[in-house]
Amino acid sequence: MTDHAHVDGAAPTSSKLSISFQLGFGAGQIGGSILANTPALILLFFMTEVLAIPPALAGLAVFIPKVWIIVFDPLMGRISDHTNSRWGRRRPYLLAGALGCGAGFYFLFDVPAFDTVTARFIYMTVMFTLVSTAFSIFSVPYLAKAGELAPDYKGRTTVMAYRMAFQSIGILIGIGLVQYLVQWGGGGLAGYTFMGAVLSVVCMVTMLSPFFASRNVPTETAVATRIPFREQMRTALDNKPYLIIAAAVLLYWVAASCVYAGLPYMFTYIVMGSPSLFFDLAFYMTIAAFVAIPGWTWLAGRIGKKPTYYISTLAYCLTVLSWIPAAPNEDFLVIIRGIFVGLTNTGLLMTAVAMLPDTIEYDRIKTGLRREGIFSGFWMAIEKCGNALGALVVGLVLSLMGFVESAGGAPVEQIDTAIIGILIAFSGVPVLLMLLGLVILKAYHLDEESLRAMKNTAKP
Repeated sequence: MTDHAHVDGAAPTSSKLSISFQLGFGAGQIGGSILANTPALILLFFMTEVLAIPPALAGLAVFIPKVWIIVFDPLMGRISDHTNSRWGRRRPYLLAGALGCGAGFYFLFDVPAFDTVTARFIYMTVMFTLVSTAFSIFSVPYLAKAGELAPDYKGRTTVMAYRMAFQSIGILIGIGLVQYLVQWGGGGLAGYTFMGAVLSVVCMVTMLSPFFASRNVPTETAVATRIPFREQMRTALDNKPYLIIAAAVLLYWVAASCVYAGLPYMFTYIVMGSPSLFFDLAFYMTIAAFVAIPGWTWLAGRIGKKPTYYISTLAYCLTVLSWIPAAPNEDFLVIIRGIFVGLTNTGLLMTAVAMLPDTIEYDRIKTGLRREGIFSGFWMAIEKCGNALGALVVGLVLSLMGFVESAGGAPVEQIDTAIIGILIAFSGVPVLLMLLGLVILKAYHLDEESLRAMKNTAKP
């Protein structure tokens, strides 16, 4: 018996999705972007510069929760695949996850006055585990539902383009405003607590948007499966295109996380930039991402998603390498680099996410199973594992190179090797990982023509 879902009424994939729905559903990516990017950007820095937790231990506090998430995300996908409710398979979890993320994000930065490093480490590890769990409850069904709604091969690129647009807004808020919010909150721990309070409200409101936007979408009804979960997982792992793109994207997320986690250190100890420069960087990066979306969408339709991923990745690597000679009082060059980060990162991330539903369709045609949740769960686990590994890598590199942690948010003088360590973690390691990902992606051969041929062959 196959594992699938039917839709009561006209399936949303049978007609073009309305712009109003795309906007309402896509707005959830704002909160999702903040939850994904803000901790990746500042959590390691917050622990080493405000809580005086050593870099390697701080990296471990980011990594440990993601070990649990690697297990939980696929389970969350299966749970949402098999949920029966009057709200459908996915919507109940959009509501629960949005509420949990809003509350958890606040407490992540409202750290009690513990006397020991161990106590602070344990608190951050436990709290980040809870926040990550709430984010999984939201993000896995959210990604799965987006894949279900995408009408066709090219339509999936359009759906993901809307999400990328809102993700850019989330980046502007969750990255560009962070330093301002900390400053407005008084700096130090109080400033970070204020920042956490503001962004927790933004996350909750925007992540509730897809729950309400999808209220009039026909309800999906799960059909119970007789295929054991272990057997489903085994056959899912036979999806070679999925495994290839997942491996390449894992390396991308580790690399991107190194860049994010290393950026505050670059600004504090090398660029020595102000909060206004940090905001300008995020602002122009966001504008560039908006401008780039139509171009990358056109290019992917013209030459294919895989070649577009190659082009955008190589351009991204060059952009990251351009930070190596960065120095103080070069604000214009910082902005230029931010623009190119927005242009290039948008292309590679958009095409990667657009290839995911193609691999899920490949699985459906090949096996007859509907497992959007399982594949989306693994995908989210890959993203979060990559983010955690990036923070751990940065923490280990800084520790090995002699970086000294501090308390209260005030930077301390670092030795020359520590500065070199920042550059290695921020530029050298990410580029090597991205290039390795391109080597792996050479084995990916799924495109529009091959999917069409599979469909024709599968027809009775």
